[in-house]
Amino acid sequence: MFDRRRLLRVVGYQSLASLMPPLFNPSITISADASMVEDAVVDDAVVETKMDPDRSKGTLLLCGGGKLPDSLLDVFCERGNASRSRLVLIPTASPRSDEGDYSPWLDLWVKKGWKDVKVVHANDRQMAVQDGFGAELREAQAVWIGGGDQSRLSQRYCGTDFLQRLLEWYNRGGVLGGTSAGAAVMSARMIVGGVDDPQFGEGFGVLPNVIIDQHFAQKNRIARLTKAVAQSNDVIGVGIDECTGWLLEGTRSKVIGEGSVHVIHRSGSIVVHQAGDAFIHIHIP
Repeated sequence: MFDRRRLLRVVGYQSLASLMPPLFNPSITISADASMVEDAVVDDAVVETKMDPDRSKGTLLLCGGGKLPDSLLDVFCERGNASRSRLVLIPTASPRSDEGDYSPWLDLWVKKGWKDVKVVHANDRQMAVQDGFGAELREAQAVWIGGGDQSRLSQRYCGTDFLQRLLEWYNRGGVLGGTSAGAAVMSARMIVGGVDDPQFGEGFGVLPNVIIDQHFAQKNRIARLTKAVAQSNDVIGVGIDECTGWLLEGTRSKVIGEGSVHVIHRSGSIVVHQAGDAFIHIHIP
């Protein structure tokens, strides 16, 4: 186990990272004054993240899975103005969604006080490419993507007009959230499996220079995500614990919930931010 309040270098993967060519020049980079110093305390550390200034006007909440605390869900509801707005649920990552039983998702969010809750789900890719699929998105203020198997989301929606409309909706200012598979799919190069050695697939590309991994501390995925970063060009890795969310709003972000968010560089170093820490400031060049 490692101290969640410290900046660490991943021993054993530094040599792997050093074999990679010097290509780390992403549109999203993370740096800190002590980012290369082992065991440097990061209480109240500021992480400077360079992002494309035209990236998005939207709000993004990525959660690491598990039973999400009400305090975390309430943040999503507040950002989406739940009592006056429509929420669209995308439960496709779960095999149960193909049975047409949406009650686990509807019950949760209806009780949270949304004015209107709609489900958008394609039983197969043929349905997803039909004209008019996902029309419910037009009046939505928020979209939530549930957990399960992120490959199901990729297989049915990547490359479709629906996904393009979803990305355009988010970039105009939509409130987009997801948990577990619904968080992993926000990457462009997406982890779809593997214990220590990552397997890759195509994600939605909401954060094209970030590889998201979920259930991070609970499933000990530090090796998997470190290798995923080392094997990819121009990315950082973000591992999110269960019961935890990474909230991105405009030029800053914050960790909320009960656990930590782990930011992994291609060098092998890690910055760990616990829920309740100060905002992570995003500087747009």
